[in-house]
Amino acid sequence: MLKKLEHILQNEIDPAFAKRARFIFKQIEQGRPKRILDVGCGRGFYLNALSLYKFPMEIHGIDINEKYLEKAQKSCIDKRIQIKKANIYNLSYGDCYFDFVICSELLEHLKDDKRGLKELDRVLKKNGTIAITVPNYNFPFFWDPFNFMLMRFFKKHINKNIWWLAGIWAGHERLYSVNEIKKLISASNLKVVKLKKVIHHSIPFSHFLLYGIGKNLVEKLGLEKFDRFNFNNNKNTILPYIFRFPSLKDKIKDLNKSSVNICLIVNKI
Repeated sequence: MLKKLEHILQNEIDPAFAKRARFIFKQIEQGRPKRILDVGCGRGFYLNALSLYKFPMEIHGIDINEKYLEKAQKSCIDKRIQIKKANIYNLSYGDCYFDFVICSELLEHLKDDKRGLKELDRVLKKNGTIAITVPNYNFPFFWDPFNFMLMRFFKKHINKNIWWLAGIWAGHERLYSVNEIKKLISASNLKVVKLKKVIHHSIPFSHFLLYGIGKNLVEKLGLEKFDRFNFNNNKNTILPYIFRFPSLKDKIKDLNKSSVNICLIVNKI
């Protein structure tokens, strides 16, 4: 992996994000795609990271959140990057346009995930690749104890709209089991070629500390040192090591074992 990108991920406080990103970049480096789409690009982390590589000819990012897109526009200055507001259900690109699509932490937000994935299938070239990551329904107890207890004993979870407390359910329509995400993918013209689960061990209340408290502090107080979207102010701190320490020896080979995320590489048949 590129030295600068590895430094950025080493200093990423959320260990699940760092492992998801490494999973995606490893596939990108192997395939060296020319046209890449980041669907749900947010504030532009993957767009900026992709601009560090020389081989992409076009890097596209879409999202529906105008505030996030404004930040992405300001930070993404590479001329190969094109950013616009767009709905995943009706993309303006022609059929078979992209070599590679990043669909990370998006499907769980969609009212109609099947329709959204089929549209990605449409704009993907034959033998093209989609990198998908989704939250696992079978997540570890320590990652989000509140929702773990509610789901196991009361068959409910914290309201998705209470973003600071909702934990792994924040803004999500659903979480996925391995079988559910595989079934969704098989409904399109796509085939799973790689599956990995990330983060089994974590410090207690990780999601709440990282996003319920941490994200709010970074955004409200402008703590650039901890802002993953600011590539120029990413400095060493001890916090990333603290959060990733429990997962250093994670090897989740058992598909029935809990994990924070399910990561997949799928190819268009």
